[in-house]
Amino acid sequence: MGHALRRYRDLLRTPGVVRIAVPSLVGRLPIGMLTLLFVLVVAAGTGSYGAAGLATAANSALTALVGPVLGRLADRGWAVGVLVWCGVVQAALLVALVLALRAGAPAWTAILLAGLAGAVNPPIDPVTRAVLPRIAPKHVHTAFALDAIAIELTYVVGPALVGLITALADAYAATLVAAAVTVAGSIGLATAPPVRRGWPAPPATRRRVSPVRSSGMLVVLAVAGLASVAYGLMEVAIPAHAAMEGHADQAGLLVAVWSAGSIAGGLWYAGRTFRTPPWRQYGILMLGNVVGFGVILLQQNLWSLAVLLLFAGLFIAPTTTLEFTLVAQLTPDESRAEAFTWANTAVYLGFAAGSALAGTALEPVLGTPDGLLVAGACAVGVVAVGALVAWGARGALRPR
Repeated sequence: MGHALRRYRDLLRTPGVVRIAVPSLVGRLPIGMLTLLFVLVVAAGTGSYGAAGLATAANSALTALVGPVLGRLADRGWAVGVLVWCGVVQAALLVALVLALRAGAPAWTAILLAGLAGAVNPPIDPVTRAVLPRIAPKHVHTAFALDAIAIELTYVVGPALVGLITALADAYAATLVAAAVTVAGSIGLATAPPVRRGWPAPPATRRRVSPVRSSGMLVVLAVAGLASVAYGLMEVAIPAHAAMEGHADQAGLLVAVWSAGSIAGGLWYAGRTFRTPPWRQYGILMLGNVVGFGVILLQQNLWSLAVLLLFAGLFIAPTTTLEFTLVAQLTPDESRAEAFTWANTAVYLGFAAGSALAGTALEPVLGTPDGLLVAGACAVGVVAVGALVAWGARGALRPR
C-alpha cells in the first residue's frame, strides 16, 4: 500500500493534475446524488413512485444517448464551451424541476425536465480521462486508478450528502445543492489550463474514425455493459433483501461497504506493476468479478453480507481502471473523449437494463428469503458471460 501511496503522491505533484482532479471530483458528486434525488423529489411532488422511476429512467437514457455527441464536440476543440453550457443548463433544469414540483406540475413535466437534464449532463468523466494522460504520461496507470476511485467516492459521498441535507431541510434543497455543485465542477474543470489549451487536431492525412469502429472498443463496451447489468440487479436486490430482514435503513450502508471494498482494491491495484499486459489482465479480472459476485450467494445474514460485499468490491475499481486503460490504448488521441463517453453509455444502459430486470422479471421474488440468491445467481451468470467475452476476444484488445 505504501508503494501505491507514493505513486499517488507523484501523480498529484505533476503540474496540472490537482487542478483537473478537484473540480472533476466536485462536478461528479451529482452523479451519486441525482438518482436518489429524482426518486425523492418526484415522488414527493407527484405522489407517484412510478413517475419517479420514469424520471430516473429518462435521465439515464438521455445521458447514455447524448453523451457520445458531447464527447465528439469536446474532441473537436469545444470542450470548454460544452462543459460550461451543459453545467449551467443542467443546473437551470434542476432548479426548474424543483419549482415545477412545488407548483404542483403534472408528472409528465417532471419526467421531461429530468430527461432534459440527462441530455445535457456535462461530460466531466470523458474530458478528465482524456486530459490526464496528456499531462501525466508517466503516471497513466495511477491516474486511471485515481479516477476509478473517484467514481466510487461519488456513490459514497453523494447519497450521504443527500441524506444530510434532507435531514436538515428537504429533498428540494438537496436538489438545489446538486445544481450548484454541477455548475461549480463544470466551470472549474472548463477553466483548467489543460482543458483551455484545447484538443490535438487529427493529422491532416488521416480521416477521423469513430471509436466504435474498433473491434477492441466493441469488446470493452460489451463487457462493461454486461458487468453493469449485474450491478444494476444487485443495487435493487440488496435494499430489497435488507428490507426483508427488517433493516431497510441499512441498505445504504451495505452499498457503501461494497464501494469501500472497491476503493481498497483500486488503491492496491495502483501500487502494483504487472508483467501481464492489460489485454490479458482484463479477462483475469473479469473472472475475479465472477468470484466476487459468487461469494455474495454465501451470505447468511446482513453481517455476513457486508463482509462478502467488502470482498466482492475489491475487483471493481481495478477492472474499471483497466477498462479506462484499454479505451485509451485502443483509440487515437483526437477521439478519446468520445470513446470514453461511449464507455459511459455502455455502463448507463447496462445498469438501466439490470435495474429494469430486477423490477420486472425478478420483482415477484425480491423481498423474499430467496430474492437475493436468485438475483445474485443472475448477476453471476451475466458477469460470467462478460468474462468469457473478455477472455475469448482478448486478441482484439491488443493495441495496434
